[in-house]
Amino acid sequence: MGLIGRLLCLLLLLAVAGCYSTPMPRSKSHHKPSASKSVGKKIGKPVIRYVRPQDTLYSIGKKFGVHYKLIAMRNRIPYPYRIYVGQRLYIDRWAPKGTYDPTAAKIRKASKPRQVAKKSSKKSVQKPRHKTKATGGKLRWPVRGKVTSRFGRRGSRMHDGVDIGAKEGAPIHAAASGTVVYSDHRLSGYGNLVIIRHGNNLFTAYGHNQRNLVRKGQNIKAGDVIARVGHTGRASGPHLHFEVRQGSVAVDPLAYLPR
Repeated sequence: MGLIGRLLCLLLLLAVAGCYSTPMPRSKSHHKPSASKSVGKKIGKPVIRYVRPQDTLYSIGKKFGVHYKLIAMRNRIPYPYRIYVGQRLYIDRWAPKGTYDPTAAKIRKASKPRQVAKKSSKKSVQKPRHKTKATGGKLRWPVRGKVTSRFGRRGSRMHDGVDIGAKEGAPIHAAASGTVVYSDHRLSGYGNLVIIRHGNNLFTAYGHNQRNLVRKGQNIKAGDVIARVGHTGRASGPHLHFEVRQGSVAVDPLAYLPR
């Protein structure tokens, strides 16, 4: 994971939307969960669920109608029940018994769509380096120029974005509307860098800028000028280093840009 990925991972963690989910509140019986005493027999095969940003065992259990301690026991997750994005969880379906009465119909209904979520989550979290299919221009080009370096491996190193050659001082535009989560020059190698958070946990990063024109926390619209092209940091000439990330995972920007 590159420096930008680590930074985003930290930002997401601080925002309770990243590398680890919030641990469950302490209860008197957390060392020996006893939720299994209130349910009957297992029903069918377990549902496979991949942890998403902002998930907790409690929220997952509530969604599937299963006590979070049962999920913890099934997946051998000790107290304080920490889970991480991309983690595979097996969720057993239980017949109701006694005071605990999960709605079986709701569980059955939820089980099939979760198999679809498995595929999309696995691709974005566990296989970040695979090429992404074109999205038909989900983002706009941040600067006018020629792509001089593409996304992918450079010898033994990974190039997490694309480089777009442009004139010194040319305007850099926001690829989509969002909120600035980073505008500084302290990340080694990137010079003046801007990172914007968009919807669906999508981020765009703009590096080697001559100067940044936005501040952290500022809301911007697609097309707004956010910086000027430069060659600050480790750069051989004026260009924009542009990255697209799903959470902290780098994806090919060209798959998100119009052809």
